[in-house]
Amino acid sequence: MSDAATEEQRAAEDAARGQSGDESLPQELIEQLTAWVQHSLAAGGELANLFRLELQLTLGDARRLLFVGLALAPMVLLCWISLGVLGAWLVYEASGSATLGFTTFAALQLVVVAILVYLASRYRRQLGFNRTKTQFKRLVQGVRGEAPRAD
Repeated sequence: MSDAATEEQRAAEDAARGQSGDESLPQELIEQLTAWVQHSLAAGGELANLFRLELQLTLGDARRLLFVGLALAPMVLLCWISLGVLGAWLVYEASGSATLGFTTFAALQLVVVAILVYLASRYRRQLGFNRTKTQFKRLVQGVRGEAPRAD
């Protein structure tokens, strides 16, 4: 049935009951507002749940970042000491055997530091509630009636 036919049928039923179209308007408005409030509560609940889950992920990443930072501090200290010893040894000794040993030691320390720095930067990027921010932006766009943008 078309919309015009539906409206005519509704008007005829209202006239038969002795009601005008204006009296049914508040009831329709109440139903629409109720549906809107239910939708808003559902969206808010989903956003709160997403925030809670992302907070758990962020706290886990923060803990790992703390452990990586704690491991990074002594490694940086060891690299600094080993490079200092290497420089002093290069000045003192002209032979290659001892220098090769210290160079190997320093290179191993630098490799470990590079790995720890990479892990710290990776965990740091994950701290930020990115999924919650994206969901909130979509919710605001939906309220404003804008078309959702692809992020």
